[in-house]
Amino acid sequence: MVSGFVKSLSSFTYRTFFKKESTYFTTIVGSGVIFSITFNTLFDKYWDKKTAGTKWEDIKDRYVQN
Repeated sequence: MVSGFVKSLSSFTYRTFFKKESTYFTTIVGSGVIFSITFNTLFDKYWDKKTAGTKWEDIKDRYVQN
């Protein structure tokens, strides 16, 4: 039963995204863009949390008088 489900899922995925070259290209490029945006957003949040208190926007008040 599981192998039938996997076979039908892979067949659906192939027919939907990879059969025609134009949809294959669009799928690859779209996936890359989405991955890039997601990775950069998550890494920026991680980096901001890890370096909190040491960035210029956090210590600017100590050095700049306005």
